[in-house]
Amino acid sequence: MSKFYDEAYKWQLYEKHCNGFTLTEICEMSGVTDKSLSEWFKRFDAQYAQASTLDLKTVHRKNTDLRSVFQQKEMELFLLQNEWDIAGISELSRITCARRVLSRYGPNQVCRTLRIRKSNLYYHAFRRPEFTIYEKHDQELRPAIQKICEANPKRIGAERIRQQLMEQGFTVCKKKVLKLLREIDPHYASPEKNTFSDFVWRRCRTNLLNRKFSPPRPNMAWLGDITDIKTDSGKCCLCVILDLFARRIIAARLYTQKTADLVCHTFQDAFAARGAPKELLFHSDQGGQYTGRQFRNLLHNYGVTQSFSTPGVPYDNAPMESFFASLKVEEIHRYRYHGISDLAASLKEYLEFYNHKRPHSSIGNQTPAQAEEIYFKKQNAVSISTDSACRKSLPWGRLFHIYEVK
Repeated sequence: MSKFYDEAYKWQLYEKHCNGFTLTEICEMSGVTDKSLSEWFKRFDAQYAQASTLDLKTVHRKNTDLRSVFQQKEMELFLLQNEWDIAGISELSRITCARRVLSRYGPNQVCRTLRIRKSNLYYHAFRRPEFTIYEKHDQELRPAIQKICEANPKRIGAERIRQQLMEQGFTVCKKKVLKLLREIDPHYASPEKNTFSDFVWRRCRTNLLNRKFSPPRPNMAWLGDITDIKTDSGKCCLCVILDLFARRIIAARLYTQKTADLVCHTFQDAFAARGAPKELLFHSDQGGQYTGRQFRNLLHNYGVTQSFSTPGVPYDNAPMESFFASLKVEEIHRYRYHGISDLAASLKEYLEFYNHKRPHSSIGNQTPAQAEEIYFKKQNAVSISTDSACRKSLPWGRLFHIYEVK
């Protein structure tokens, strides 16, 4: 028959166990099984541990509060000893005082005692100094560099200026001299590397097209660009010129390298095929082939205005980039080419398809040839057909040829 034991009796047995009695001894004295005693003692141990934890948390919280009060009183005593009246000084003076005791009492206690905002304290305590060590060094270098430049106007470069500065006692590298030179004069450079005309040309590289991709007539705005295509025999470069009105490809050339001759010959093909148009704008990126003197002089002789995309912004030449994407997805990436001849045949076939059979969404889902044909019919096709030069620009003429330049 099982016996009933109240909590007080269980607690007495637990106290004996805490005082050093073993579990076997308590079993002999009380007649309770060791299993029951183990369950009671475990329950009391858990209750005691929980109560101890709560007591520790309470003590820790009280200690934190007491420490905060102590620090506040200690800081108030420190202010009284230094004869600082918080109510009688400005906020800026209180911030100055706070910066002195910040490392000792912490930002929360300092702001609470001195009655200032923490954001104001952080701004004044941790803000960047007016001049760093490097900026002060640059301020000392600028007058010395300017004096040397005035004595030798654009006759010596950054390295010789650095040598003269070293003789004057400055410690400086060539890159720092070059940086300060460009701050003093943005167009400063050694005369053997750049000329004044080159600087004027760089400032004239403007985006005249300005993403106006819908001209009112053909031969008003052309786009040009170069892309790389891989073959088994090596890399090939395809240069393409596109008439922006109908998105028509009017000239293309293949070459094994990106050279100025590639873009010049491609433009000459397009200019001759379209009957030497007037008031023409040619837009491209700022690649070396398009910004070189050879191509610039060619456009100047033809009376063509040149426009450039902003460096690193392909959206300024978006129709040209879109064409290259369509070319590679629909044709180039579908085949493997053994050499430039295989690639040329494939490109010729695709570009004939692009001009005469592939509808374009930007021109009302018409083909480029259809869009030009409709325009010329509206502009009195009879008068156009009498002019042999303009006859070459008619949409039904065979205008596109792939030239293999090996």
